[in-house]
Amino acid sequence: MEFEREYRERCAKRALDEAATDAALRTVEVFAATLGEAGSSLAAASLAELERALAVRVAGGWGAAELVAVARWYMVAGLDAISIRLLAYLLPIGVLPDHAKRLETLHGAEVQRRVMELVRIPPEGAPPEAYPAATAAFVKALEAELGPEKARRVLAWNVHGIPAGAHAEERERFLTAPSIAAWLAGWHERQVAELQRFADSGELWYEQRITQDVVDWVRENPEIQGGVVEGNRIFRQKIPYDPDRFLRSTDPLERRRLACHCPLAAASITETEAEVPAAWCACSSGYDKFPFDVVFGVETEVEVLESVLAGDGRCRFAITIPESVLALKPAV
Repeated sequence: MEFEREYRERCAKRALDEAATDAALRTVEVFAATLGEAGSSLAAASLAELERALAVRVAGGWGAAELVAVARWYMVAGLDAISIRLLAYLLPIGVLPDHAKRLETLHGAEVQRRVMELVRIPPEGAPPEAYPAATAAFVKALEAELGPEKARRVLAWNVHGIPAGAHAEERERFLTAPSIAAWLAGWHERQVAELQRFADSGELWYEQRITQDVVDWVRENPEIQGGVVEGNRIFRQKIPYDPDRFLRSTDPLERRRLACHCPLAAASITETEAEVPAAWCACSSGYDKFPFDVVFGVETEVEVLESVLAGDGRCRFAITIPESVLALKPAV
């Protein structure tokens, strides 16, 4: 198989053993055969051909593991547009079920049952465009059951299960910084340096292509990949999902779509009839506040100030600095 050596090297970097790597390669071979039956191949397939073949395999039982195996081949082949699209298939998996588990934890099994009986979650491996209807139904049922504020608290948490250790170094830096603003400035500088490394290498940063224009833009915007202190709040903007195309686009609707990170909702901006309520963006605010929960050592409160689902041109949040933190360290 073409790129097998590179594929095995990438698997080794991800700590996959030989048996797991062999199984992943067999998955790629099965997918190549499916494309071959349609008169195409791994390297030559258009995105439309690939997605038709993928739909066939998903209907036959494929899920996240198989999607990862195929996406990895396109990564090592340097076909970024396809690998980014395949990653978009993976990102929604498990999010709504995990919110349902949190709902049960906070409000009990009966409340969870009443909410989830109104939601039809797409099968694992469905394209992201299949999710907005389920997401919209979940948010509407959640708010109808609990009211807006309690629904927001269900949504605003670390749904992706990011370990606190991912931000442990930043906590140590915060503890030695002279002020919260000084730590934020240093954090922003480190984030810009990371983006610069990916721009220089040409590798994908998560599922994003980083160009020099993106690096320069983030460098000039301390709220992006950082934060700015005003009073007892930190203001923070989310970097667009596709930042290079976002910067180059002049169409307001397209820019909103390119800004949105959420694979369960983004398609509703331009492509589907299911309009996801802006209340869903509390989920994104939970992701953005989590580093501050870890760094400050106490859970923070977050407010969604702007969001592309609400019709704004960007997503912007305000994290309230806890009084206990301000008692130990000045804001500026």
